[in-house]
Amino acid sequence: MTQDPQMPTWGVVSTIDEPSPLVAAFVAHHLAVGAREVHVFLDRPNPEAEALLDGVEGAFVHHCGEDGWARGWRNKRPARHEGRQKYNATRILDETKLDWIVHCDADEYVNLQRPLEWELQKTGPGKAWIRLEVDERCFVDGEPRASIFDGAFRRKWDGFEKEGLLFYGFRKRFLNRGVGGHIAGKPVVRAGQGYAIGVHFPLSNWDSKVNDLPYRPSYNGRLLHFDGMTPLHYLLKMLRRATTKVKGDPVPFVAPRTAQFSEAAKFADDPEILRGLWRDVQALRPYEAEELAEHGLLTRPEIAITSEVSALFGERVDLSPAAFDRALIAHEADLLARLHETFGFDPEPLMSQ
Repeated sequence: MTQDPQMPTWGVVSTIDEPSPLVAAFVAHHLAVGAREVHVFLDRPNPEAEALLDGVEGAFVHHCGEDGWARGWRNKRPARHEGRQKYNATRILDETKLDWIVHCDADEYVNLQRPLEWELQKTGPGKAWIRLEVDERCFVDGEPRASIFDGAFRRKWDGFEKEGLLFYGFRKRFLNRGVGGHIAGKPVVRAGQGYAIGVHFPLSNWDSKVNDLPYRPSYNGRLLHFDGMTPLHYLLKMLRRATTKVKGDPVPFVAPRTAQFSEAAKFADDPEILRGLWRDVQALRPYEAEELAEHGLLTRPEIAITSEVSALFGERVDLSPAAFDRALIAHEADLLARLHETFGFDPEPLMSQ
């Protein structure tokens, strides 16, 4: 994308523990839509991802803890993933020469109507950040899934508590305002102000825990959230969260998300029920999709991620669901061993063909 040197500049930072095809896609997409820099913090070694990104202009590969966690915050690796995300994002916000930084995950993709620089230029100094609202990928029965990025997208449903049971029936208990994941959005944060960046919003200082900086929702961009690139990817995410022990207060997940974790753990040895859970959370019947679309709750944006990846990496990255699941099995060998020992979990019946 041609960039005007007079316009504001922006970049992306993410802490990532995913198979290399997803890391490559995250970088390729955000460079294609105008990010000057994409900072990837690998939460554990990933030689395949490093090899893919080697020499890619604008891509910066970091290793979590490469600075010894030395920025005055206990000099110790945060035990929680969210703490590492905060540390890494804040480090880049402090160090960058760019004007703005987006903080999001490897399964979240900034989707723009016009270049983000255009909106940033129109954002006055009174706003510390812009919130990207979420569109969450879902699947419509009978539609092809040639790529891990295929599908439609649901938006939060403000009338869900009153009307959701009639529409979804028993599946309602797994959905929060009509989506399976979060509705909090992700931030585009003004740099050079001494802010910290949390998972969903920036903080006025490192020790703050409240969303007290002035912002507005974006009128130009949305965040496309792929909550599981495949059924197996989604289910491993649920089982990891169900079995991860942390000290202190638990992460404040909403009740529908907790219900997903609990259901996955309860039936972890039954692939048929697990696939049914995935369908309950992420699949739609065609008539359901049509009705949601009529009410502005389901969209089908044009997505160029596969072509962006092809343009940058050629045939070195395979984004088919079957190839992704094979990479996922290799990447998550330790987790799979733990899940097998704990539950008797077998990923084979859940892999994409």
